Amino acid sequence: MKKTLLAMVGIMISLGISSQTDSLEFTLQEALNYATENAFDSKSAAYDIDVAEKTVWEYIAIGLPQISVDGQLTDNLAIQENVITMTPEDGSDPMRIKTKFGQKYNWNATGNVSQLLFDGSYILGVKASKIYVEISEKNKTKTEIDVRQAVAEAYYVALIAKKNLETFKKNLEVNEQTLKETNAYYENGFRELTDVDQLRLMVNNSRNMVLDAERQLVIAKAVLKYSMGIRIEQAIKLSDELNNLLNPVEATITQGDNFDVRSHIDYSILETQEVVQKTLIKNEKSKYLPTLSAFYNISYIEFGDDFKSLDNTNSQMLGLTLAMPIFKSGMQHARVQQEEINYLKLQNQMLQMEEGLKQQLMVAESNFKNAQATYLNDKEGEEIAYRIYDRTRIKFTNGLVSSTELSQIEGQYIQSQISFIQSTLNLLDTHIKYQKAINQL
Repeated sequence: MKKTLLAMVGIMISLGISSQTDSLEFTLQEALNYATENAFDSKSAAYDIDVAEKTVWEYIAIGLPQISVDGQLTDNLAIQENVITMTPEDGSDPMRIKTKFGQKYNWNATGNVSQLLFDGSYILGVKASKIYVEISEKNKTKTEIDVRQAVAEAYYVALIAKKNLETFKKNLEVNEQTLKETNAYYENGFRELTDVDQLRLMVNNSRNMVLDAERQLVIAKAVLKYSMGIRIEQAIKLSDELNNLLNPVEATITQGDNFDVRSHIDYSILETQEVVQKTLIKNEKSKYLPTLSAFYNISYIEFGDDFKSLDNTNSQMLGLTLAMPIFKSGMQHARVQQEEINYLKLQNQMLQMEEGLKQQLMVAESNFKNAQATYLNDKEGEEIAYRIYDRTRIKFTNGLVSSTELSQIEGQYIQSQISFIQSTLNLLDTHIKYQKAINQL
């Protein structure tokens, strides 16, 4: 029986371990969707909405009945004595009498009920708190856009790192094969040792580039996992191919001419803040008005010198409380003016945001167009460099060029590859920024 239990525990542990090490596979869209729900910043934004919703209820509760009960039990260990002086009518000497007021035991219970009947700032406070929920929801939308941008950029970097690794591995294979052939020629007396050494240098450089590409891929995936809210030890795979993501990007432009800044999330947040600011002005003005509330109080008291036989009494009270502001030496007027100035400041910020978004779009569109042109040039340049390198390698195999010239041509080809990869990443990056600028991310 004990062996059976141990075996079951072992199976459960192994299943748990395998479930943690199994790879999660994502397309770009799947990664974006996953991060929208699970990224650390997305979760924090969702919690902010929950807090804002609870704050609404906090304000609403102010206008609901408030009930409290309190009580007290007292054992007067030593009752203070008081001296009473009595002067007789016949003019004789006054008499001084010591006496105690109070009983040894005393306990009481009091209940209070209050209800706010009218308070202008309460109504506006509830309205403002509900608007803050709307702001929190819009901030969550903005956070999700930022998260999606970060995830898309990290996904692209990971794909580029993967492409780098594949390219450099192919270069290494070609160089190793060329070295093998050159070494065979050398052993048969058809090549010089310099040619072999030159090829060995090229192979070593290729190996270093492969090792560096492998490290870059690990780092890129770690950044992607962090952006998505995935634990660093969880393995992931990227389903999308770089070319599939490049096809729609290469064919692009543009929706910029039809862009309306009011549809942008940043401007939308300011519009909601404008509504809040108007409410705050009304709230300060409402403090000139009176507040009215009702209350009910009941109390019960027992007292005496013997705890087993106490006397008792009780009282009840029902009433209204009216608070009317009369004169505050201009304090409230100054508060109203402060909020009105803040409103003017917000209007200026909205104008600044409008112009800033237009400028941001212009820069994003310009950068994207430049990145497209550079990408196409570097793409063609990489193809040309490969043809030159391939022909030079064939000539070297046939003994028509030196190993030094082959090394130089290979360096030119590798540089064209690096430039093409960098321009590819820049194209994808500027495309993401352009999508964000037109509020399409």
